[in-house]
Amino acid sequence: MIIAVRSPSGTTKINVSDTAIVKDLYVKLKENNVDIDGKSIAKTPRDPPLEVGDKLSTIGIKSGDLLHLVGGGSNNSKSSSGSNNNDNNNNNNNNNNKKELSYDEKLPNGLTPRCKHSVGDKCVFCSDAQGMKRCEHPENATCPNCQDKKFKGRRLKWLCNHPAGGKCSNCLKVGKNVAYKCNHGPTATCVNCMDKSDEEDETQENNKDNSEIKTSGFVPKVAVKNEVKTKCLHGPNQKCINCLPKDDPNSIEVPKRRCKNHGINGSCVECIEWRESLKMKLKSQDNPHAPGALVDFQAANIFQQYIANSKFEQQRIGFLYGNILSDGSVVVDSIYEPPQECKDKQTPILLPDPLGDKIESTASMLGLTRVGWIFSHPSRKYTMSSTEIIQAASYQNKYGSSFVTLILSVNSDGQSNMEAFQVSDQALKLEKTGEFLPTQLDQTKCKLKSPVFEEGTETVNADTNFFIVTVPLKAREDKSIFDISFPVENRIPVNTLSDLASYKLEHKDVSPLKFFSDFHFLIFLLENQFLDFQSDFPIICENVRSRSSENLVGYLEILNYQIGDIIGHDQFN
Repeated sequence: MIIAVRSPSGTTKINVSDTAIVKDLYVKLKENNVDIDGKSIAKTPRDPPLEVGDKLSTIGIKSGDLLHLVGGGSNNSKSSSGSNNNDNNNNNNNNNNKKELSYDEKLPNGLTPRCKHSVGDKCVFCSDAQGMKRCEHPENATCPNCQDKKFKGRRLKWLCNHPAGGKCSNCLKVGKNVAYKCNHGPTATCVNCMDKSDEEDETQENNKDNSEIKTSGFVPKVAVKNEVKTKCLHGPNQKCINCLPKDDPNSIEVPKRRCKNHGINGSCVECIEWRESLKMKLKSQDNPHAPGALVDFQAANIFQQYIANSKFEQQRIGFLYGNILSDGSVVVDSIYEPPQECKDKQTPILLPDPLGDKIESTASMLGLTRVGWIFSHPSRKYTMSSTEIIQAASYQNKYGSSFVTLILSVNSDGQSNMEAFQVSDQALKLEKTGEFLPTQLDQTKCKLKSPVFEEGTETVNADTNFFIVTVPLKAREDKSIFDISFPVENRIPVNTLSDLASYKLEHKDVSPLKFFSDFHFLIFLLENQFLDFQSDFPIICENVRSRSSENLVGYLEILNYQIGDIIGHDQFN
């Protein structure tokens, strides 16, 4: 494997075997005329030196890694003067007799061999502060990532762990125009400022390569990627603010700030302002996800007539079944009205539907999907109540962004009016994160758990108009393949066998395909179990979907026999 070792004289690439030890690196460096006297090999300039007998693969060093040759320069500095050579030799002999100091051992003045600051200041190497260890520095040291972050008073500063007179990244005064805040002096280096000279050399080499390309006859267009190289001091299995992945803007989770002023668990004035900026600012949404809603006229008219006949005393809810076009528009073929209860002219309450799953399966076998819902309400001043917005947001999150809401109301002239809407993306996010309170007292305001900004004012009562998006409503130009002759389900009065007999007498001369092409008639057969849902319905639905009568004749004869037992077989003659 190839290991790069950086020394004061430059970077040396060494080719060693996979079973090599640290001692082999020293041998290779010496063969490359690199001065190794008094120096040690470490993973980073701040790490302790590697043991000579350690196996490279055991200590986590792999091919392509960069190591550092650290330590003071050779004491036997060469001099052109002969007399100086004698003095240097004497000094070398004296130094060899001295006990070699450890990198973590403090000198009499309180500093360590790694300290670059003056006496009285503190750094990560000489500080005795204790904190939760998150880094690879000595146990008795501390740094911005492992300090105990406590706050007191109004000044949002980290609690400095050094004594009075010391300096760290919390109390150094750095100008606002500085991109990174380093906690060392001008002669030291850290993760933020190291290797700048190497980056400048790489830039010069790239410019040189580009100039050589331009001198040739053909100049290719090469996309230049401005990649920011981050230099982390931790191991390969750890994370810091420089190497954490970017936040997903579409995620409903609150993103974590990576502030240059402190570690991952710190805070500052900029972080507070950033958290304030995360609060939702309500704004109207102009464009819906569904460009339009194409509704079958016959299906909408039957729903509207039932409400109009009761003079809007009886309100209804229905689910729209149809398809979604490529541009997101919805096409409505049928309206299914589930079991429901209406009190005091208000929006009905849905009751448990024992056939809900089978209805959904039947629609799927017919090539239909749930594309929206419809409800009616009497004349009122607001378009949608807070409860209706929350329900629409829940449906839209569940069934897709193209899910629409149709509203049937009566205007001041007593005329029925049908409109299509969707809820905004902000309403969808609030519903998905559970910000809407379950109990809404004011139907014109949505009560929220967390405050939002509404026209510059912070509030927990959001105006419902911000969440409503208008969808263009159009009548279908083509005719749906489904007929609507059978009475709609779950209405008063309920459907009986006499309705089945009347339907048969009215359609005794039509083809089997037209006879079965009624969504509400199929629901009646499903509810009364005239045919088996597992074996018969898939065949019937497939024939209706493909517009084929191949297998419908036999099922029509079965129904004729069952209906004949009810109304008499002579009625078919």
